[in-house]
Amino acid sequence: MKALLLDAWRGARSRSASTFAAVSGLMVAMAACSIVALLAVALAEPDPTIADPERIVLLDMKGNPPGQPSPWFTGSPLSFGTMLKERRVPLDLISRTSANGLDIDIEGRKQSALLLIADSDVVPLLSLTSLRGDLQSTLTRRDAIAITLDLMRKLWGDISPEQAIGRRIDARGGVYTVTAVIPDPDPRTPLGRANPMVGNAWAMVGFDSPANPMSEQELAAIFAINGRVFARLRPESSVDQVAGWMREAFKANPLYAQLPADWKAGREAAYFRGITLAQLPFEGAGNEQRWRLLGTVAAASALLLLMAAFNCMNLQTATLLQRQRETALRRSLGADGPQLVRLWSLEVLISLLLAATGALLIAWWATPAVATWVGLPPEQSVADPLPLRVVLGLAIGVLVLLALTIALPASMALRQPPAPALQGRTASEGPWGRRVRQALLTVQLSGVVLLLSLAGVLTQQQRYLLSLDRGFDTHNRLWLGVMVDPEAIPSMSAFTAALDRHPAIKSWAFSNARPAGDTEGPNELHVSRSQHRQVLRVTTVSPGFFSTYGMTLLAGTPTLGTGEAHVAIDEKAARLLGFSNPQSAIGELIRGGGGFLQEGSDVRRVVAVVKSVKLESARDPALPQAFLLSDKPQWDVTVHGNDLTTLRQTLDDLWKAHGPRLLYDIQSVDDQLASVYEQEQQLTTMLTAVALLSVGVAMLGAYALIADTVRRRRTELVLRRLHGADDVAIIRQLGLEFVPPLLVAAVIGLPLATWLGGRYLAGFVDRVDMGVGLVMPLAIAGAATLFVTTLATLRHVRQALAIQPIEALQP
Repeated sequence: MKALLLDAWRGARSRSASTFAAVSGLMVAMAACSIVALLAVALAEPDPTIADPERIVLLDMKGNPPGQPSPWFTGSPLSFGTMLKERRVPLDLISRTSANGLDIDIEGRKQSALLLIADSDVVPLLSLTSLRGDLQSTLTRRDAIAITLDLMRKLWGDISPEQAIGRRIDARGGVYTVTAVIPDPDPRTPLGRANPMVGNAWAMVGFDSPANPMSEQELAAIFAINGRVFARLRPESSVDQVAGWMREAFKANPLYAQLPADWKAGREAAYFRGITLAQLPFEGAGNEQRWRLLGTVAAASALLLLMAAFNCMNLQTATLLQRQRETALRRSLGADGPQLVRLWSLEVLISLLLAATGALLIAWWATPAVATWVGLPPEQSVADPLPLRVVLGLAIGVLVLLALTIALPASMALRQPPAPALQGRTASEGPWGRRVRQALLTVQLSGVVLLLSLAGVLTQQQRYLLSLDRGFDTHNRLWLGVMVDPEAIPSMSAFTAALDRHPAIKSWAFSNARPAGDTEGPNELHVSRSQHRQVLRVTTVSPGFFSTYGMTLLAGTPTLGTGEAHVAIDEKAARLLGFSNPQSAIGELIRGGGGFLQEGSDVRRVVAVVKSVKLESARDPALPQAFLLSDKPQWDVTVHGNDLTTLRQTLDDLWKAHGPRLLYDIQSVDDQLASVYEQEQQLTTMLTAVALLSVGVAMLGAYALIADTVRRRRTELVLRRLHGADDVAIIRQLGLEFVPPLLVAAVIGLPLATWLGGRYLAGFVDRVDMGVGLVMPLAIAGAATLFVTTLATLRHVRQALAIQPIEALQP
């Protein structure tokens, strides 16, 4: 075995050029697959601190109002915790959790934190631990509070958990004693994740604590998704039974009778299910989109790996053909077929192991940056240490690639008789060998056409999404958001006065949502005097909101009311409420404010109509909009100026000088719009990167084919030259080798790209024109494939044209 290994190593070193080519392509492809695998493992892992996550279930609900079905929330009304306990269903440690905000007064400043309200049973259920103090006891006391290590340091600096126990926290009109310090939460915790401005600054109290802002009515609601309910399955129960228990409890609740009649007549008002914590990483709209992105990139990476494997097979075939005399000598000295296959397999295995080692190093180095880019928390470990399952998967992949790479070339080499080779008459691979090479190149070119086409479709759609007219402008606008209880926003009069005075600021406005970043909002049924009924999306804004966002005013003036509520609506809403034109809506009264999308009693006067606005994502239809006018401070402030750099510095300086001492963040409104389509952008970038890598792999395949063609047909080309063929005829003859692969690649790749690209675009309500978004990328991909194939063959074509007859006709 030692001699065999040394022989294989010497053979690999003697063919360093081909070995390097094989290793390089495979290493890049394996690295791409390894990065995807590492991301998948990181996304799929539940919180590792929780014991037996397969037996812990999360209660989930999906509302089903007529015409307004909701997605699964991975949450439910907190009342299900109480209802299931009362019904004595076979679940243990049923526990409720709900997230809120907490503003802590500390030495004249405010420190914002995520407030987690929880039942004490959640501690043993989710295996929560304390660094100091008793967390479970804390959640049963009205005056006690638990804080994370991060919040402790933000409040009091570099002290120990022991020093924090017993300290007082002034928050929400009460004083609470720190009785437990807990570790910073794992990024995968099912308890939720706070706003990035808060980070790991968490506090925990029980539901009986005065810090709990929810009323008894809110806790008893059966149609408000206000938290999460967890429980442990008993040995005799299964997660599939949870939906039935929830449905029975829901319909038995007295509040069920108060739901609108049309929600229940012959239909389900809501749907229910249970999710184990092991399943939770795959559920929820955000997770599902992330898995779709990862699945697409995984498929593209697998195609890239297949293309690289075909290149390796091509190189191995060419190598064994060149070694016919060596093979014949070994066979004449007694080596049989299995011994030769073992030698060749070891040579290939060396290349594969070098590629796999390089791929693991690249993946270990690059995956943390890629993980942060796709939105995983920086503190979540994804590649250090490398998961054993990824390493084993790569090892299995090496064995599969070994079999794929060696089988065909070895069988072709062993079919050659040794006698002619010993006499110096080496045989060619024959027409079937050439056809196999062309077929392999066809697969590679098909992959290039497909990936380049899809990358082009995604790029065109992404450009369209960012340039789409939504009825408002995002350029040269900045958003300032503060972390504060929305019911206790302090006065901002000094700050707004400074905004009014500063010459760099053209306009500013308050709002309770970000038009470019918040694609969902509260919806209310509105009724006009003509009894037209329409659900409108409602946003609370100050009068300057419309000029700040550059909205086109069609009628009226946005003004505040005295003793009555004023509202501005968009043109779409005015039409659906029965007004013949925007002007006819001015001064009219509409009613809204009802719960459950029912008629309300809040009377609002229409004082302005703006051009139709779309605040929803391009994946959803545009809703009619209503803007409640208010002069009360909101936690979203938007400013408009001429220069973004100057505007950012001005806004930051004015807030520090005149704003309340609150946590805040400043973002470009353009960036907020881009963040809505961040996953589409990530998919576009990653698919484009894989497509460019596939181009390199396919160029290597084309290079190998033309090199073999020139070698095999050297004498024929010279004879053609002697019979008067010019350069064009020679090029045409060589080009015929590539016509079938290119044509078949176009027949396979372009229709497949059309289907997949069409499916992707069909997921958007707003999508680019098919000519620009589909036909043009396909045409460019086809032309690019032809160009790179020509580029890859250029060197050997020039060599073929420069062949002298005397050197080709020599024996």
